[in-house]
Amino acid sequence: MEEIVRYWQKMYGKWPKDVYEKHLTDYRTHVARSGREFGIPRNDQEFLDLYYYLRNRTEVPHAAGWTPERERCAPGCYLHGTCNQELGRCDCPRGRQGPDCSEPLATSCREYCQHDGQCHRVIREWCINECNNRGSCVGGFCHCWPGFFGTDCSLSVDYDGKDPGSRGPNTTVLLSGLGYRPNSRGPKVYVYEFPPQYHVWSLLWLDRPLNIIMWERLMSLGLRTADPEEADYFFLPGCGRGCNKWDHKFKYIMEHYAKYWNRRNGRDHLMTHAGDWGRCEKAWGPDSVPFIANLTMLNHWGITVDRSQETEHDLFKACHLPDQDIQVPVLCGDLYPQFEYNVWHPKRRTHPVNKTVLASVAGSICGWNSAEEPPCKNKYYSFGVRAALWTTLRDKPGFHIAKRVPVLGQSMAESEFCFAPTGAGHGKRQVVSVTLGCMPVIISDHVAQPFEPFLDWNDFGVWIAEADLPDVETILRGFTPQQKAVKMEKLHCAARHVAYTSVFGGLFDGDTGEFDAIATIVNILRARLRHPGVPDHELMKVDQDFADFMACKPRSLDSSGSASGTTAPPAPPLPNAAVNARYKGSVDDKAFPHRTVTTAAWIKAVSGGADMAVSEQAQPASAAAGRPGPLCTFNGHWVAYASFETLGEPSAELGNAQRGQGQCMPKNANRPGNFPPGGSITCPPIGPITKCAVLV
Repeated sequence: MEEIVRYWQKMYGKWPKDVYEKHLTDYRTHVARSGREFGIPRNDQEFLDLYYYLRNRTEVPHAAGWTPERERCAPGCYLHGTCNQELGRCDCPRGRQGPDCSEPLATSCREYCQHDGQCHRVIREWCINECNNRGSCVGGFCHCWPGFFGTDCSLSVDYDGKDPGSRGPNTTVLLSGLGYRPNSRGPKVYVYEFPPQYHVWSLLWLDRPLNIIMWERLMSLGLRTADPEEADYFFLPGCGRGCNKWDHKFKYIMEHYAKYWNRRNGRDHLMTHAGDWGRCEKAWGPDSVPFIANLTMLNHWGITVDRSQETEHDLFKACHLPDQDIQVPVLCGDLYPQFEYNVWHPKRRTHPVNKTVLASVAGSICGWNSAEEPPCKNKYYSFGVRAALWTTLRDKPGFHIAKRVPVLGQSMAESEFCFAPTGAGHGKRQVVSVTLGCMPVIISDHVAQPFEPFLDWNDFGVWIAEADLPDVETILRGFTPQQKAVKMEKLHCAARHVAYTSVFGGLFDGDTGEFDAIATIVNILRARLRHPGVPDHELMKVDQDFADFMACKPRSLDSSGSASGTTAPPAPPLPNAAVNARYKGSVDDKAFPHRTVTTAAWIKAVSGGADMAVSEQAQPASAAAGRPGPLCTFNGHWVAYASFETLGEPSAELGNAQRGQGQCMPKNANRPGNFPPGGSITCPPIGPITKCAVLV
């Protein structure tokens, strides 16, 4: 009962009291006639019965110029579904089917959910961009007002060609009437509108919401285009695991958009994948394999060499394609509250962090979520690195090697170095370590780290080859205070790149979020677009704007508002290059020609720090004191964001009354259960959204 009233009041709270009570009485009678008890809907059919009962008794707005005669779908599609005006396709919510979505459909828990027990959660009211205030969120599906369409109701047809974003009469436009203007810096990204049964019908598509966040940020940053002809990239909605029906999606692309896939054989198509093994996941159907091999994947698992033989695990193959894929940081939304322990947080002004431990790591040693201790039965877990650290360093002074700690964030922030080994697939400790201000120790041969090669992890951390594990203690104790200070300066900039502060809120004193993970992904795509054919490890040498961005330097604008400079100066030589060991003779020479590692010989050769002069490009924590304050956060749960064309001119001056409700995101959105009911619709009034802007 309470669920029905809450839903009813949320959608139709403007009804006069007498009208509201009459509809409530009528609905009780309607339910009684169907032989059911009046109460919370128990399945899709009962939920949709309630929803349509309310919808059909409410006058809803429609897109400008739309009339039923202009509907390209079966008559009445807008009553039960959303008509895709471009394709003439009537999109239905889960539980409906037919040319106008009027026919009931008995959906299967086993088909659309990971666990049968989740199917009763039919009133999950969270939709992409909260339907942009142009429709109702029906269990994850946007039932758009007549004339609006798209997964988030952002699209409509401009019948007279007068919309500012129009390409002429009868063309599709984005956010008509809301002042949407493309970001002049680009890139332009077209988002495919897959049929809803391929993604939003499944609750699992919310799992690890990197795809959802990218999808929404493309809009808020002004990067989306409604015209595939002008697109630089194409975005594939949906997560990367078994719920996604990728065979159907790629078939759909080839049926409707083959010319765009064939333009670059899919290389300009972007897919996010937040699973452990990226394109090595077993979720892909047989028809998807050739497509998966060609597209650009934004994922977390960067292995470039087949190690399945040594690990006896067929997922440890060469999943990552350098110069094609982008290794992106893990969201870590579940750990976000603990990031307040980071050494650059505003609280550190009065409560500084004391680094009392030389190096630490906490987590499973022999297997995921396992309490086992070495010798491990599972020999392949973490390539044996975690077990080796436990065996050799657990009892050494200055080291803290544990399976569990009371507060992970505090433990890592109080350590100078933090080990960041992989697990059964990708790990997230390197991201957590950097964000908290602990220099990461990477011991993962042949595995790309987040934003490598654009970030050199040996600059602000320590990269040690697996063969040099016996020298770990010698290496870490060998760094001088001056050398560690240099790394900490560079670590501050790296932290701003790997954290999703434009999504979850500000973390670092003085940080505006303009260098965060989303902005870094966008700038990598821009740099690749400006310099086609240039290998990733060379991009910062030929693009000064991109090099400055990766060094966390605010953009310098010329009189036209464009970034000045196109060529970066030659990269400074590596300190004592003669003894700075590389992966000589291994395939990593080809995959990571930029990479350096730290060896005991190098530590000995540069002892004293003479060759570790402080970089002028690194920004010390104190240098940010005069910059704007951190991103706006609301009640500790929400953050708003927008984009700017230049440092002073907003790309979309959307006032609070006009802005799409999807321009707020849940703070801790790492799992479906952390999305509060109602999604971002509960964002409080804050005035113009540009007050909480991210410069991208």
